[in-house]
Amino acid sequence: MDRELDVSFRRGVLRRRMVWVAGSMALVVSVLLFLPGWLRPSLAREQIRTGKVDRGPIEGIVEASGQVIPAFEGVLSSPVEARVEKILKRPGEVVKAGEEILRIDTSESRIALERLEDQLRKKANEQAQLRINLEKSLTALHGKIESQKLDVEALRYRLEQNRKLRGEGLVSEQVLQASEVEAKKARIELDQLQEQSGNEHRSTDAQLQGLELDLATLRRDRDEAKRQLELATTRSDRSGVLTWVVPQEGTTVRRGDVIARIADLDSFRVEATVSDVHSSALHTGEAVRVMLDGQPLAGRLAQVYPTIENGTVKFTVDLDDKRNTKLRNNLSVDVLVVTDSRANALRVPKGPYAQGGAAVPVFVIQGDHASRRTVRLGISGYEHFEVLEGLAEGDEVILSDMRDYVHLSRVNLK
Repeated sequence: MDRELDVSFRRGVLRRRMVWVAGSMALVVSVLLFLPGWLRPSLAREQIRTGKVDRGPIEGIVEASGQVIPAFEGVLSSPVEARVEKILKRPGEVVKAGEEILRIDTSESRIALERLEDQLRKKANEQAQLRINLEKSLTALHGKIESQKLDVEALRYRLEQNRKLRGEGLVSEQVLQASEVEAKKARIELDQLQEQSGNEHRSTDAQLQGLELDLATLRRDRDEAKRQLELATTRSDRSGVLTWVVPQEGTTVRRGDVIARIADLDSFRVEATVSDVHSSALHTGEAVRVMLDGQPLAGRLAQVYPTIENGTVKFTVDLDDKRNTKLRNNLSVDVLVVTDSRANALRVPKGPYAQGGAAVPVFVIQGDHASRRTVRLGISGYEHFEVLEGLAEGDEVILSDMRDYVHLSRVNLK
């Protein structure tokens, strides 16, 4: 039969149960107290980059990518229509003044010059022939005029004799009148011959002047064609680098067509592109900083191209120091266009923590943790953001990318 348990034994069992329950409760309380801390994410300080808010000057900039190009580029044009026979230099090669770049066939221009020479000879021959015909005509007229003068003189003498004889009654009135008519007729014929001679002179002079004008025009055309042919050279007029040349042999170039471009490597400028969202901020004359080996090179925005291509705007920069020894053709550089400035602004160092937008979440370090704040930023400089609201001078902020923690209000630091 069962025996009743000893009182001391029952008390020991009860004490053990109470201890176990108390320990379990203490464990639950500890878990409830410390679990949030254990589960809250933490960051090692050596894994993050921080920066302090301070005051100082700041420039609002638009960042663009640029390329160094020659400041001046000469163009070599074809003075005549010709066919490219052989390309002697290719883009990128350095050429000296007077060095031949390509060869062109000028046979058509030579044939055209020969045609002008033929036309000039024909016109000169036509002019000479006209002069000969005029001389012949004038010689014949001169003979007729001299003969007519003799007739006029003879008839005048006969008229005078008949007048005397009529006064003496030795000839009739009809004879006298006939003498007068013949004398007048001879005088009229002489006047006509002299007028014809003058007309011949004026007509021939007019024809000769017309021929002379034609000859002068042909001479000018001939001289110009000869000059162009003499200038039909494809030699560089300066020392530099060949940036472009007619790409294919056998190509026919017309008069005035560009056949080569030669850049001067003594001075440079910058050609840059930037997203079209910044196009309204670009204005001629704005200050520009070109970053060269980490050092800024000052300049001015010279030209903004009016067209937008592939979502980008192109512009050029004139450098204050065009002949800087560090400048190289086709060198890639960062271009900073200064659009605004502040003399004494509250500013925070730039970093990947700000992904764009005026209001951004920022983690501020406070002892052993970092608290999230919403900060309103102003202009964006090369190294700093302007702080408009949300931070104070001396605050230390995390500059590293915090996108994975942006949903938390606090992050522990260790």
